[in-house]
Amino acid sequence: MARDDDYQLIKDLARTEEAGSLAKERAVLLLWFLRNSVGIDDLDAYDFVCDGDRDKGVDGLFLEQAPGDEDYETLVVYQSKFTERPSAVKPNDIKNLVATANHFRDGASISALRLAKIEPRLRALIEEFELEAKAKAGGIATGKLRLRLVLVTTGYLSADAQLEVNAANNAQYPGYLTVHDIDRLGPLARAVTSPKLLQKTIAVHVHKSSVLTVATGPNQRVAILPVPAAEIVKWDGIQDRSLFELNVRRQLRPNKVSAQLDGALRRAPDHRDFLAYHNGLTVVCDSFSSTSAITRIVNPSVVNGAQSVVAFARAEAEGVLTPQLMVFVKLVEVAGRPQLAKEVSRRSNTQNPVNPRMLMSHSGPQLRLAAEFAALYPMIAYETRPDFSNPPKQKWIIPNDAAAQLLCTVFNAMPWLAVKRTALFESENHALIFNELVSASHIVVADLVGQAVDKEKGEYPDAYRSSWRLTRIVAGYLVGQILRASNDGALTGILSAPASAAVDMVATLATLRRTARVAAATLKIRRVQLIGAAEADDYNREFKNETTLRALGKEAQKNYLLATSLGGTA
Repeated sequence: MARDDDYQLIKDLARTEEAGSLAKERAVLLLWFLRNSVGIDDLDAYDFVCDGDRDKGVDGLFLEQAPGDEDYETLVVYQSKFTERPSAVKPNDIKNLVATANHFRDGASISALRLAKIEPRLRALIEEFELEAKAKAGGIATGKLRLRLVLVTTGYLSADAQLEVNAANNAQYPGYLTVHDIDRLGPLARAVTSPKLLQKTIAVHVHKSSVLTVATGPNQRVAILPVPAAEIVKWDGIQDRSLFELNVRRQLRPNKVSAQLDGALRRAPDHRDFLAYHNGLTVVCDSFSSTSAITRIVNPSVVNGAQSVVAFARAEAEGVLTPQLMVFVKLVEVAGRPQLAKEVSRRSNTQNPVNPRMLMSHSGPQLRLAAEFAALYPMIAYETRPDFSNPPKQKWIIPNDAAAQLLCTVFNAMPWLAVKRTALFESENHALIFNELVSASHIVVADLVGQAVDKEKGEYPDAYRSSWRLTRIVAGYLVGQILRASNDGALTGILSAPASAAVDMVATLATLRRTARVAAATLKIRRVQLIGAAEADDYNREFKNETTLRALGKEAQKNYLLATSLGGTA
């Protein structure tokens, strides 16, 4: 029964209304997956779907970049199957996907595919990724261009089909073929349906003659109406902030903007002009209706203007709110379209101080990871956005921007990118760091690396400790590179099997502290060598330089192997 429920939920979420020009259910399913699991920006995700009558079994293509120190790219070939019900995936379904990979086995095969009668978007992707040229230059033979297969389906993986998946992975490499079936998509679907609209109906006294309503698409109307702030402060959900659940920011700490807003609200003579200079509120809702005297809003959420609503409530409590103060409210109907609700929230919040991290707080990957933490690591608060009105109760808090930096430096091995904290949530980088293969366990391990480095802070050169946020990223990278070079299964398993490493966090942290000491020694040697050569140590710049960091990574690996070969324990 759970599969039936998950199937219906996915069918409701992966709707053609959310898919623009895509009409086939399997294409819409793949688009939903790329948006919510891979984490590609909603608009960019269209570019990688090439499903059609002449797609040769290729419903989508995506080119993954390798971790920082690796010189290869991975072409991901997607097939999507939207079944009529959650039926079993058969062995032939897997065999057909494996056969599809033959189109990309060598330059000649890719050339033949490109010249065949295929979907224009498939041809465009082949050319955009320069697959033919890369293959003919030896990319496939040398491993610089790799292949990965993904089946996305509302069916479930049968035992016989699993044997075919195992055979494909054994013939190539672990993870070569992945199936995201109903049992994997169901938890994702449940995660991305949260947060939800406030389950209330609110009424405002606005005559329908003052309501401008426009139908902008299927199942969607937009209305603009002037609402007295004195009525807004009576809406449910302000006190506990549930009215702002879909807002990417919820409530920020007091700042200059909020102080200026409070000041304006205390000037009663300005209230009559407030409608003219305030940007207004954006409210998504399931529906709205207007009569001669009242407009009713069903299941609302204020996705832009939460700070203003809270300020109105403060002004009301201070007794300075007057009937003359009105604000424009834009209503957007989103019944049955949660993807639209989140996009309205995201795209109506592009002004400062909203940053890319906040804009991604309701993205599929972030909601999935938050759900994983709640289920697997309830002692850890995974923070996807700041909320100063309701801080986490747990003592162990991992903000997702801190997680992004550590994931990027440890698992992606790209410390030169990790230093750009807010840029990590821009669409391309977010999809690289928080892709569908990254779990809550990866974040736990990455955080343990950060903790290990912090605990060994005293071992690092004094000069580098003065720029600790930067040095911490570099040290985390060196730890990751040491783990990759080790012949000790206990070490290599920390990165390859993070879920296992997270079972005994105390033991894993102790192991990581040993590698953190080697990282410290590596940086000590660097410092001593530069001083001995009377060279300036411009570490604040060099610790962001890709060439310098790659060289340091190799030195850290050598130092660890040397220490262990001499019987040391680091």
